[in-house]
Amino acid sequence: MKKLVLLFVFVISTGIGNYVISQEVSSISQSRKDNLIKLLNYRFKGGYYTFEKIFQQNISYPPPAIAHCIMGIAIVSFRVSCEGEVYEVRIKTPLGYGIDNEISSFFTKTTGHWNTCKDEKYTKFEVPIQFKLKGTATNTDDALLILEADNPGFLCNDDEYYIKKMKKYLKKGNNKKALQYIQIMIHRDPYNTEYNELRKKILGGN
Repeated sequence: MKKLVLLFVFVISTGIGNYVISQEVSSISQSRKDNLIKLLNYRFKGGYYTFEKIFQQNISYPPPAIAHCIMGIAIVSFRVSCEGEVYEVRIKTPLGYGIDNEISSFFTKTTGHWNTCKDEKYTKFEVPIQFKLKGTATNTDDALLILEADNPGFLCNDDEYYIKKMKKYLKKGNNKKALQYIQIMIHRDPYNTEYNELRKKILGGN
């Protein structure tokens, strides 16, 4: 038993534990993307790669979003009827600054590009779309589609900057200030359960 405890301490202290967790999260992200690609290959005319090509050709990074260094992953849920009609387009993690309008417009325009089906289980979609600025480090593991644009003439803050700020204010007990940085990280990494739990804890006063 003593040996097991020592081994556990070694794993945590050396960071191997974090590596294992990171691998598991990466596997979950990849599995989610693989399943979505299979669904798009079945329902979208030309499959996933055609879908991605049309996305890149028909959507733009709004200038106001670039000017304000707005980056993040917009998780878009929508339905495509078995007849090929797109409806119930909803952005679960809105980013603002014109990005949400670009996304909604794009998906509405895909009506007519979908294959028919005979089973309703093939009608529900949830697509994570990332808006990213060049030169700014951020997590890109979770997005199925990535739209990258030039920076606004200066480098925007990367994830590490906001994480450090978040930890700093949490340590000081300044939850109101910490919440600002947690919210930014939720926009950038919405599948991260740690950020979402921190937000709930602060807002709930627990």
